[in-house]
Amino acid sequence: MDTCRVPENASKCSGNTMECFMVLSTQTQKISIGILCGLFGTMCVFENSLVLYLIFSSPGTRKKPSYLFIGSLALADILASIIFVCSFVNFHVFNDTGFSKEMFLLQLGGVNTSFCASLSSLLLTALDRYLSISRPSEYKLLMTRKRAWTALAALWLTCATIAYLPLLGWNCCVLDSTCSELFPFVDDNYLSGWICFIVVLLGCIIYAYAHVLWRARQHVAYMEKQQAQAGKQNSRMRMDVMLAKTLVMVLAVLMLCWSPVLVLMIYSIFSKLSAHLRKVFAFCSTLCLLNSMVNPIIYALRSKELFSSLRRVVSRFRRQLKVSEESPEAESTHKSSVIETVCEDTHTIGYSPVPRDGSGCRFEPVTLRVSNPAPSGAAAVTSRGDGGVLRAAMAAMAALCVLCVLCVAAALGPALAAHRYRPDWASLDARPLPAWFDRAKVGVFVHWGVFSVPAWGSEWFWWDWQGLHDAAYENFVRRRFPPGTTYADFAPRFTAHDFQPRQWAQLFQRAGARYVVLTTKHHEGFTNWGSPVSWNWNSVDTGPHRDLVGELGEALRESNLRYGLYHSLMEWFNPLYLADKENHFKTQSFVSKKMMPELYDLVLKYKPDLIWSDGDWEAPDSYWNSTSFLAWLYNDSPVKDTVVVNDRWGQGCSCHHGGFYNCADKYRPGTLPGHKWEMCSSLDKLSWGYRSNMNLAEVMDEMSMIEELVQTVSLGGNYLLNVGPTKEGVIVPIFQERLLALGRWLDTNGEAIYESQPWRVQMENTTDTVWYTSNGPVVYAIFLLWPRDSVLQLSSPIPSPRTQVTLLGLAGTLEWQIVPGKGMLITLPSVLPSPLPQSGWTVKLEDVK
Repeated sequence: MDTCRVPENASKCSGNTMECFMVLSTQTQKISIGILCGLFGTMCVFENSLVLYLIFSSPGTRKKPSYLFIGSLALADILASIIFVCSFVNFHVFNDTGFSKEMFLLQLGGVNTSFCASLSSLLLTALDRYLSISRPSEYKLLMTRKRAWTALAALWLTCATIAYLPLLGWNCCVLDSTCSELFPFVDDNYLSGWICFIVVLLGCIIYAYAHVLWRARQHVAYMEKQQAQAGKQNSRMRMDVMLAKTLVMVLAVLMLCWSPVLVLMIYSIFSKLSAHLRKVFAFCSTLCLLNSMVNPIIYALRSKELFSSLRRVVSRFRRQLKVSEESPEAESTHKSSVIETVCEDTHTIGYSPVPRDGSGCRFEPVTLRVSNPAPSGAAAVTSRGDGGVLRAAMAAMAALCVLCVLCVAAALGPALAAHRYRPDWASLDARPLPAWFDRAKVGVFVHWGVFSVPAWGSEWFWWDWQGLHDAAYENFVRRRFPPGTTYADFAPRFTAHDFQPRQWAQLFQRAGARYVVLTTKHHEGFTNWGSPVSWNWNSVDTGPHRDLVGELGEALRESNLRYGLYHSLMEWFNPLYLADKENHFKTQSFVSKKMMPELYDLVLKYKPDLIWSDGDWEAPDSYWNSTSFLAWLYNDSPVKDTVVVNDRWGQGCSCHHGGFYNCADKYRPGTLPGHKWEMCSSLDKLSWGYRSNMNLAEVMDEMSMIEELVQTVSLGGNYLLNVGPTKEGVIVPIFQERLLALGRWLDTNGEAIYESQPWRVQMENTTDTVWYTSNGPVVYAIFLLWPRDSVLQLSSPIPSPRTQVTLLGLAGTLEWQIVPGKGMLITLPSVLPSPLPQSGWTVKLEDVK
């Protein structure tokens, strides 16, 4: 679908709507995201944990407000990495929707809290640097440790409050407002407010650092002037100036990483995002992790105190490794070396070592020196060696960052590295079926065309009349139509005067359908859109003079329903097809001039979610060029990541090749198939198209309809239920009543149908009226007949002491017991509550095996 914006109705907050936000449909994209998140997340946690250790392991740094704020920034980045990676990978890579709206908003709040705290910590650091440079004499009085901790507590509390507002009620489900296109359940107005908050934070940070840089530049110019007058050269810079420039680098990286995400967020508020842009947003989100990973590298490269602390940690670690291999004299030498090294390090922060008792050193403040004394002896070797190691480590980390940036750049163009499908069945059959189809479970089929005008016999009217010359059909035409009537004369009577696509969409939505398949062209060859290669035999040039395919597609997508297009490969009486058939399909004039141009036109113009192919059985797939078309569809079409196809692409393909399997009309497998399949059935038992002479006994009743649905879903299939509108575009009341009955049943029992999976047992061993489905650890037993004594016997589930049993649509739990030899006995209500459907009920079993 082109948009994730959900209409204002109850279904927008159901679990199935989350599939719209799962934009990574190919295995290559999921692997790319998994690798990026794993790499960036792991490095981010490791590096920021190291920064926290260096800050709080040193008495000097942990007492300074500047480093408290940097510590808060590192902590926020750690939390953001852990929560973001776990939730992001679980959602986009593993496509897990087995959690509630509240759990999703809880995870989203955790991510938002961490990222907001990261930015806010950077703002406090900016204010700290601003005070240290603009008011140096009052800095220690203004910025105390107590005030720093108070500011950090207020910061985290504010960020958490803002981040968890959707969980507290500011979401589109509670407010019944417009949902965001980027985040499930998030209100568009909340997203706008959150973006404003982030932009204000960034603006304050930029404003503060502009002043910091300006004052730092003034300070450097003043020091250079003083040194020039004194004839001295100072190779060292004040700590506050160095730290200011360090944090400006942090800000620059932050802006580069966050800008694409913020731009797409802002764009989504004012305009609809395409599927491609939502995919770009998913990959750009990993740049936030890259930002959190780069920050500690900048600290280590630019902050002298952190660098010195890191060098001492490395020196200590190296000495501990050697201590077991050296003599006591060497260990004594090491102790002396430690004293010398520590004393020498004090030159970097403006203190002079003075010997005390011959065993240590004490520190006295001195004027900042031009250069450090050259280290000597073992200390000098250790200092130089550690410096080389650290510089090499920093260079390696910087190289790693460059590599990660290149990975992100490659990920942003996944098409460059996407798997290419070859035009052969071995390659095409290996394509994973887009997840939305299996989750949908229920669809509506619509057979509509010129055959709706005679409305007699079936949709094969033309073939039975003039192909088989069936006497019944010939007599019917003579009785009902003027002499000399041809099938082409029916087209102007196909008016669609009463066709209201939005009413159709609302009806299908209330019926519980998640996708709709419309006949764009049946075997008669008439197209329900303005086909460029079907002149004067289409719904735009004659009959309705309307683009029926386009109008219904627009209405369905407004109702958040997936759109499928039925298309017949063959045409009974097309001269090009008949010529190819006469040549035993050695020529392909019909395929190249008629069939293929129409298929490409349908895909490019309407971007369907599903292509339901038919009319393939007379010729092999090599004649239809099926594999070439499917390779283009999967590799280069605008719907390559989301489109689903069936198995009717040539002789021998059915039930063997393609996306999901139809196998045959009204196909029912006896056991659980090993491949995703679909059962297509029709409310009119004798026809797929509308028949004016249909009677009530020939219409499927509610019980039969629900039985077909339950059995199909229990065996892992989808259920596609057909209706045939009249030539005026009316779905007759009896069909509407049946569809609405199905919708009412799904309102109560849909939890056991949508997004479900087959259980280890599909049908109860003791009866064929109890069928099972599952969703994660929950098992659903759907029984089609109400037990006479209101006691349901189930022999397949194995309960535990924690097992809970509920009847969908009824509050409270049900009593149950284990009876040896009979299994699980569930006591149902003695009187069936009236709101529940009168055919087919579901018990929900939790904690069973």
